[in-house]
This record gives sequence, C-alpha cells and structure tokens, in this order.
Amino acid sequence: MIAAHPSPDAQDYRDIDYTRPVAITMGAELDGVSEAGLRLADQHVVVPMLGMVHSLNVSVATSILLFEALRQRQAAGMYDESQMPKEDFDRTLFEWAYPSIADKRRRAGRPYPALSSDGELLLDS
Repeated sequence: MIAAHPSPDAQDYRDIDYTRPVAITMGAELDGVSEAGLRLADQHVVVPMLGMVHSLNVSVATSILLFEALRQRQAAGMYDESQMPKEDFDRTLFEWAYPSIADKRRRAGRPYPALSSDGELLLDS
C-alpha cells in the first residue's frame, strides 16, 4: 500500500511500479492521510511541486497518481486483452450496468439477458 504524503522519505509518484498490485491511500483535504494509514503504508509518495505551491487538492492528486498507473499498465500491455474470463466479464458488466434487473433475475433464478457490444439490453428471445 502506498500513501500520498509528503514525508521526508516519500518517493516521486513516477518512481512507483504500478504494474504490480497496489492500493493507493489518499488523505482528506486538510488533514491528509491519518496516522494509522501512514503507519500501514509500505511507501509514501509525493507529487513534486514547484514554486510556492505545497499541495494539490485530493481529486487532482488522485487523478495524477491514477493516470500514472494507467500509463504504466498500458505500456506494459496489461490492457491489451481482458484479464477476466468472458463469462465473468459479461456477468459483472450486466450487474454493474443493470443492478435492479440483475437482482430481479437472480431472485427469480433466471439468466441475465444478453447485451449488445455497446452494453445495451437485447430483448429476450
């Protein structure tokens, strides 16, 4: 786990390997990551700042870290193909996209309707 915190031993966020499993902990706007969170973190990371700016708001800092993770993972080919079996992917997509229909179908013991390539519901045959 990494924590976004400007401690003296914090590493530049670009020097972290985001191609391995990693949890990113961000703190509240004013107080930062809690003391417990800082103790649990394996590493602290920081977004280097120039000039008189000392920090970014949490949404901007989070976006920067997540974009770096995306960049590294794309470069490593991690998104070239799905890491989930197709059946699991289709089920998860349906449950996220249509939670109320998924719930009704599960309770009734009925399969989920098929989805188009755009994620639109296809009518049951």
